[in-house]
Amino acid sequence: MRVRIVPTFTDKHTVQVVSKYLGRLTVHKHIGTFRSETEKQNLIKKAGEYIKVQTGQEELFSIPQSLQLKNVVITQSRPLFLYRLLSRIYNHFGFDKYDDPLIRDLIVARVYQPQSKRETKEVVSDLFGINYSLITIYRHLKKAIDHNLKDQFQKALINFAKIGLKDDLRLVFYDVTTLAFDSHAKVGLKDFGFSKDHRFQDVQVVVGLVVNRDGFPLYFDVFNGKTFEGKTFVMVVEKVKKLLDNPDLVVIADAAMISRINVEELDKRHVGFIVGARLANLPVKLQEQISSSVQGSDLKTTTVKYLGHRLICQYSSSRAAKDRSDREKQIEKAKIIISSPSKISSRFRFVQTVNGKYEVNNTLIEKAKRLEGIKGYLTNTNLIESTVIERYHDLWRIEKAFRITKTDLEARPIFLRLDKTITCHLIIVFAGLAIVRYLEIKTNMSIKRILKIASKVLTHEVTNSQTGEKAIIETTIIDEELKQKIELLNSLGH
Repeated sequence: MRVRIVPTFTDKHTVQVVSKYLGRLTVHKHIGTFRSETEKQNLIKKAGEYIKVQTGQEELFSIPQSLQLKNVVITQSRPLFLYRLLSRIYNHFGFDKYDDPLIRDLIVARVYQPQSKRETKEVVSDLFGINYSLITIYRHLKKAIDHNLKDQFQKALINFAKIGLKDDLRLVFYDVTTLAFDSHAKVGLKDFGFSKDHRFQDVQVVVGLVVNRDGFPLYFDVFNGKTFEGKTFVMVVEKVKKLLDNPDLVVIADAAMISRINVEELDKRHVGFIVGARLANLPVKLQEQISSSVQGSDLKTTTVKYLGHRLICQYSSSRAAKDRSDREKQIEKAKIIISSPSKISSRFRFVQTVNGKYEVNNTLIEKAKRLEGIKGYLTNTNLIESTVIERYHDLWRIEKAFRITKTDLEARPIFLRLDKTITCHLIIVFAGLAIVRYLEIKTNMSIKRILKIASKVLTHEVTNSQTGEKAIIETTIIDEELKQKIELLNSLGH
């Protein structure tokens, strides 16, 4: 915005606040008309105050308006609007109770432009004008672990979810993923194991995550890379129940978490659960009972007893079509591989060995046909069948959280060596995930879209080459739709 003086038909002059975008002039406000120099200066002052209120833009220079634009030099431009936004949300969560600006800046940089710690140092310096040495960064990471940063952040997010997101936290979701290293050295947490990213040649860690119904993170834990995910379940649930202090807690998890031992342990701790069931492991008679009950009727459900609890099963025609297609492909593959046994280098689902010879496993094929299109849900709650199924299907929220950590926050591959710095790296990713999900929940936009919009507002340092005077101004947004989104972002975290 700028001040414009226009002559009128009555030999007076009027003062306006205007802006120009793509050749189109917009008059934002008529300030008034003047005849004398005193009136003119008063109106120009009012116009400047109006511009400041509307845009936060200070008067550029206290020099004559006749100054030519060629004398104005932009010496620096930085995305400080975005830095303030992310820092404000960091404080809004209560993270600032851990008084270390370096940790905050690492988390802000992880959301804005995730890089290795060495490159993050350059990002923080170049874009935000804050300088840290690499040695200082690593020293603060180790110090943060010694001061229980993980526990402090988790308690802050649980408290924020209760108050800021108005969630009673009766329902939470749990799942695990794996994060690989660019390394083959087994040491500490790093080990070889089942990789969900199909990077079996690299060592990894296993990460368990708990989120609420909005996919907002509440708790995470890190395990040795060879840990079976089912063994993490009870351990994490016990810690989460203690942190949430909710006697009515219900945990939702996928089928990998279920075992007789886990079910018994959760019952002992009076924790409600909804978990996916591995129907292929059921006794044949129970499989036949379930299959005959649903009778291939779309979305029909049936409930049976299993492990002392309700096993709710539902048939889906679309799932059946996929199961059938997958089965036929696997049978065809089995027949081909049996005809050339010398080419067998791995296990195939419908291939079995009998007296040293490879054969098609017809028993397994019949079992697959029997369970075609049926999904099972085991629960110890009193929720009705449809609610149990709906809640389980909300697991996509934690899957989305994992996608954010691996893509937008680039949590892996990890280049760190020590367990302390590995854990602190994951704390930074965890805190970044909380900021991302909060922004997405409040704006209904993806984090990529949010960062793109916020990055349009830059803070510029400008210099008057005639006088040497300097000033700080921000980009003025003219487009009304974009301006509304900027204002929405600017309202968050207060």
